[in-house]
Amino acid sequence: MGPPRTQLPVSRINTIMKSSSDVEMVSKESSLLMGKATELFIKNLATEAYKTTHNGRKLDYKNLAEIVHSEDKYEFLREIMPKKITVLEFKKIMARKQGNSNEVDKKRGVDFFGFFIVFLRRRRRLQFGR
Repeated sequence: MGPPRTQLPVSRINTIMKSSSDVEMVSKESSLLMGKATELFIKNLATEAYKTTHNGRKLDYKNLAEIVHSEDKYEFLREIMPKKITVLEFKKIMARKQGNSNEVDKKRGVDFFGFFIVFLRRRRRLQFGR
């Protein structure tokens, strides 16, 4: 039986582990163990998220975010994996924060993430003259 293997690059795991100010040295065994634990965590998260797919064919961000926000054990991921919202929902949230909820337009919202990507692409074209 050979040494344990991980699908994740051990050098990258070492770099991430050493980036903590609390860690001075990282052994090869601890890197392999952390890599294997990370793989199992990802597999578990993906399996649970896949169960939320309605057609059972495609796993996407929405499914992952749904599991993260419904299971307490994934609470630590909620800040970095927010639920997808529409532009209309975003405007309502911002209006509530500013106390101007009557200024929100009544049109159907669009996918905020898609809107944001388009915004970034246009901004990039303006910056680089494309």
